[in-house]
Amino acid sequence: MNSNEFRVIMRIFVLIVFLSSIYMIWPFIDALAFSCAFAYMAKPIYDRLKPYLGKSLSALTCLLVFTIPTIIVGLMVLKSLLLFLLDLDVNKILNDIVELFDYFGLQERIAANINIILPQTWEILKPTINSMLNQISILPQIIIKITMIFFMTYYFLKDGYRLKNVIMPNIPQAYYQKTAVFLNNLNDSYRHLFIGNAFTSIVIGMISGIGYYLIGIPNAFILAVITGIFALLPIVGGWAVYVPFSIYYLITGEVVKAIELFIFGVIFLSTMPDFVIRPMVVKKESDVHPVLILIAFLIGPLTLGLGGFALGPLIVGALDAVFKVKKYENTVVPEVNTTCK
Repeated sequence: MNSNEFRVIMRIFVLIVFLSSIYMIWPFIDALAFSCAFAYMAKPIYDRLKPYLGKSLSALTCLLVFTIPTIIVGLMVLKSLLLFLLDLDVNKILNDIVELFDYFGLQERIAANINIILPQTWEILKPTINSMLNQISILPQIIIKITMIFFMTYYFLKDGYRLKNVIMPNIPQAYYQKTAVFLNNLNDSYRHLFIGNAFTSIVIGMISGIGYYLIGIPNAFILAVITGIFALLPIVGGWAVYVPFSIYYLITGEVVKAIELFIFGVIFLSTMPDFVIRPMVVKKESDVHPVLILIAFLIGPLTLGLGGFALGPLIVGALDAVFKVKKYENTVVPEVNTTCK
């Protein structure tokens, strides 16, 4: 066997091993994506702790104070949401909606198109709801995935920077600069998506939950989760929750509650996120286009289910980095500092 034959055999072997690894990991790709997302969201805390506690203890602390509580809250949200859906009085909600439309004089127009609107809305939401319910129903697999998320998040924080050291020495010299630029842009995109948007969404959800509870809004926990999800989306934001509810309470005669909710929403759910929270957690120059953010955090979950909340931003971030490579390909190669690729 000459050297060329051996090289071909080794390449085939490496390809088989690579494809086998992908096949083995694929059922748990969402756990891997969530691990990467949690690692990025915990990275600011990790960077502050590392000079004092070291890598291992800092990663463990981030796991204990951020990742584990976030997952526990997420599970509580799913449980509360399921209980809420099971106890939902659909007839009462429909009557309230009809009364609201009647107040604005829209009842006849809506009634004329209701047979078209409802089936189309259900057809859009049905695949996403079924996907989420199927994932929720597989409890043992969920437990395994959550355990994997704990361990992988820890190692992404502690040793994620080593991935760059593994990738770059294997890149041909002709593509070295473009690869470095791509990795740098990928890191910027993920930092903005996961720290600037996802972390901000979590903070807004917590703030809104406290505010809704103090004001006396029913189902404050569920509404806080919905507010946090809307906060991920450009243009939409928290106003999509507090403005309709303020109008509803104003119509039903609870003027004080309506004013309190509106003032709280304007200050803490609209102004603070854009002018205080988001600038504190992410640099302006790493912005991702709003359309890509919408695709990542709305279309991703609608298409991929619960895992889409992490997989969507990962895919969109990579797409954003690819398009930016052309723009920066003739610049000086920046220093690559990544958490997870």
